[in-house]
Amino acid sequence: MEIVPVGPEAGSAVIRALKAGHVVCLLCDRNVSDGGGLEVEFFGEKTTLPGGPATLAMRTGAPLLPAAVYFTDRRGGHLGLVRPPISANRTGSFRTDVQRITQALACELEQLIRREPTQWHLLQPNWPSDYENIV
Repeated sequence: MEIVPVGPEAGSAVIRALKAGHVVCLLCDRNVSDGGGLEVEFFGEKTTLPGGPATLAMRTGAPLLPAAVYFTDRRGGHLGLVRPPISANRTGSFRTDVQRITQALACELEQLIRREPTQWHLLQPNWPSDYENIV
């Protein structure tokens, strides 16, 4: 496994990995950049998620597969779940398509999180309403 840190070289490193036939996992259930991200509806509220997964799928043709890994009751057990691919076909402008695909990804992430909500770890504010509760 190769970890690619967020930064100016991340995009190139991920594209090289895809061209080499590697599996690329992108953590995309929250926007960790300063600003940016695309506005989506996520669990009934507007927030932002990164547009990188949609952009990479459209630019490289790599399938966009929502996935999650869960702990199981078996000692040391894990379960990996991969949802069907999200269509990354062009239907309009590039920007509009990235937005549409990112929203579809948000809906898939909701399903994966709802399956085992106690295993989703969110250690920072994610929705605008989260900031209302910060003292």
